[in-house]
Amino acid sequence: NKDSGNFTDFTIACGKLEWKVHRVVICSHSDYFRRLEGFEEGKASRLDLQEENPAVVAKLVNYLYTCDYDDCVFDFPGHDSEDSNAKESEEASNEDSRERSKSQAFKPGELALHARMYVVGDMYHVDQLKLLAKAKFSAALVDGWNKEDFPEIIRFIYDNTVSSDRGLRESLVPVLLQHKEKLRADDTFMNVVETHGEFARDLINAWTNPNHRPRTFIKCDYCDRLYPNSYVGHCTGANCTNYGRRSFRTLYMGV
Repeated sequence: NKDSGNFTDFTIACGKLEWKVHRVVICSHSDYFRRLEGFEEGKASRLDLQEENPAVVAKLVNYLYTCDYDDCVFDFPGHDSEDSNAKESEEASNEDSRERSKSQAFKPGELALHARMYVVGDMYHVDQLKLLAKAKFSAALVDGWNKEDFPEIIRFIYDNTVSSDRGLRESLVPVLLQHKEKLRADDTFMNVVETHGEFARDLINAWTNPNHRPRTFIKCDYCDRLYPNSYVGHCTGANCTNYGRRSFRTLYMGV
């Protein structure tokens, strides 16, 4: 149990926060932590992640122990929270915000959260976290494509993933197809096309490839929240009466 602090033998720090963890747990999920053993951080039994957002690190640690992370975005800078750790995370994050590069910064929101967790999974070699974040990102994308920060999410993805990593990039394709005309009329979206050559290439391929087929979505029986048919988790709707349990029906919808 990470919360008890019993028998912990490693510390992960970020900002003003520290997490006492067990090497056997974190190393079982991550090649990155396994390889630390031969470096100064491993010998010191401490890893400082000062360039990261404390709220994101908290979710990473939670994933390493539970194989899941919550979808709450209100503990990110700029949002209110009753949780004291979240408030402390906000203070620490604000102090460090000027030091983070633009590509590492992102706006609070469900799509931004899952995109960031995907990048974190890649950074610390937690492959199963990447798969989970991709599934959650795809689920949030059903509605999230129409939000103001969508172009910035695309920018963040292409700034923080390599060309060979198709996970989140491929997740964008159905939305790019289904909402082609509306996106073409969005100046902010088109600016991303103009400034990000790799995205422009992928977009042209998506819009001109005749082999793309309609997709099947599943819908929660209780709150009507939509997910891609490949989604294997439970409903994450904040107001869903069936939260945490899997109960979906198949629904054909769009591309």
